[in-house]
Amino acid sequence: MWLDDLAARAPMPAVAVAVFDRERVLAQAVHGIADLGTGRPATPECWWDLASLTKVLVTLPAVLALGLPRDRPIGRLWPRAAGTPAGRASIDDLLAHRAGLPATVRFHETLRGPAIVDAALATEACEPHPVYSDLGYIILGALVEDLTGRPLDGGGLRLGGPVGPAVATEHCPWRGRLVCGEVHDENAAAMGGYGGHAGAFGTLELVTAAARAAFGPTPPCLAENPAGERFAAGWWLHPARGIGGPGAGPDGYGASGFVGNRIWFEPSRGYGLVVLSNRVHPVRGDRRPFARWCDELCTRAAAAPR
Repeated sequence: MWLDDLAARAPMPAVAVAVFDRERVLAQAVHGIADLGTGRPATPECWWDLASLTKVLVTLPAVLALGLPRDRPIGRLWPRAAGTPAGRASIDDLLAHRAGLPATVRFHETLRGPAIVDAALATEACEPHPVYSDLGYIILGALVEDLTGRPLDGGGLRLGGPVGPAVATEHCPWRGRLVCGEVHDENAAAMGGYGGHAGAFGTLELVTAAARAAFGPTPPCLAENPAGERFAAGWWLHPARGIGGPGAGPDGYGASGFVGNRIWFEPSRGYGLVVLSNRVHPVRGDRRPFARWCDELCTRAAAAPR
């Protein structure tokens, strides 16, 4: 099976991959070492840190389920945001990274818990063009929790940590130890284990089910910057920093996570794929081997019979 062979050649310590269409999973493979310190192998039961896939698999559907007007400033919808700089942004501004917020701020160095949300709300718009931003989703996650009175619901996914054997990520300089079974993202860790931008965990089966549930027609473009990056509500649209590979279809869309994760959909071709890995284990390094491997995966998936 081509996917097993490709997974065995992955330049990451561990990888889990699935290719699917709208009716079924077509192929899947899990390979490698979940924790290089112990030699524990990756298995289908392993739980993976989903990093920024949290944005599209957890926060995006939770925001849409609120049914709020997406073009109205959030300061008019949410008392906590009233009078704050970010309160001038609409839900769609935040979903599509067009609120002028920076990509990230190292809040974790000085703040903990809800103070990080308040600091994100107090951040002035500073970017003249759409910029992929964690801050918008930190804000959106808190908006959902405050307005519903409940924690974010990951569905089958787990927020804040796994419920089974975890795949290790990075030896974190901030924490001074290897991260395994807790969120890699420092701001999410300082918020208590998760935020609207990061902190979900899932097995390959659960993430594939969530991705298949999200698979639909290409969502409309809401923002574009001079670099040609195009954003829908939550999702990257083609060319999406190349995460769909060199042969991506013009209607392709997807998302990625810093630790080495991707979801990519090809609507007109009728299939999608999930990549889960620990690219940053035991330390982050050159992304190019991972990117080249993902390019080959996308190319092979496009050519595979269905």
